[in-house]
Amino acid sequence: MNKQIIKTLQITSLFEGLNEVQLEQICDKSKLISFKKDEVIFCQGDEAHVFFIIIQGWVTIAKENKNAEQSILHVFKEGESFAEPAALIMKRYPASAYAASNCQLLEINLTSLKKMIQADPDIAMRMVARLTSQLNTLINEFEKYKTMDVPRRLALFLLELMEKNPGNNSVDLPCNKTVLAAHLGVQPGTLSRAFNHLLEYGVMSDRSSHIIIEDIEMLKKYTEQA
Repeated sequence: MNKQIIKTLQITSLFEGLNEVQLEQICDKSKLISFKKDEVIFCQGDEAHVFFIIIQGWVTIAKENKNAEQSILHVFKEGESFAEPAALIMKRYPASAYAASNCQLLEINLTSLKKMIQADPDIAMRMVARLTSQLNTLINEFEKYKTMDVPRRLALFLLELMEKNPGNNSVDLPCNKTVLAAHLGVQPGTLSRAFNHLLEYGVMSDRSSHIIIEDIEMLKKYTEQA
C-alpha cells in the first residue's frame, strides 16, 4: 500500500518536488483512512489539526447558509490535497467536507509535518518551489479553461476518465451528476444540456452514472476544435 501512496504523493502539487526518501517519511508519519460515500470527513467549525491527500475517490467541500442549505464550493479528486489553508492558517475548517464517493484519504498531521521540516528544511524549500511553479501553470490553464464552452469541458473530463480505463468504450462517473456539475463550475441543468449536445459526438448517458463513448477519437477531435 505504501507504494501506491507514494505514487499518489508524487503527483500531488504540495509534495511533487520531494524525493522518495522524503515522501516515505511523510507516508510513515501519516494515517490512511477510508470513508464511504456521503460520510462526513469534517464539519464546518471543527478544529483543523490535519489536512488530506486523496488516494482514491472524490471529496466535496460544502458550506451551509443560515437556512441550513448547502452549497458545493469545490470538488477534489484523486491526487489532490485539501484543507491545507485551514490547518496551516485558519485553525478551524471554514466549510464541511464529504465523501462524494467511496474514498481513501491520507491524513497528514500538521505537527508531524512541522517536525519533519525542522529536521529537514529542504522539504519546505522543495514544497515552496513546486507550489510556485504549479501556481503559474494553474493560472495559464485557468485562462484557457474559462474560454472553453461547457460541452468541451465535459468532453475533456470524460476523456480523462477513459485514459484510466484503456481498451474500453464505457466508464462510470466517479461521483453523481450534481457533484460533477460543481466540479465543472456549472449548474446541473447546464450539465444536462452539455450531455445532450455530446450525443452527436457519440456520448451516451442515462440517468445513472454509466457513460458510453462510441467514438473516442471523434470526441478528442471535438475538444481540439477552436
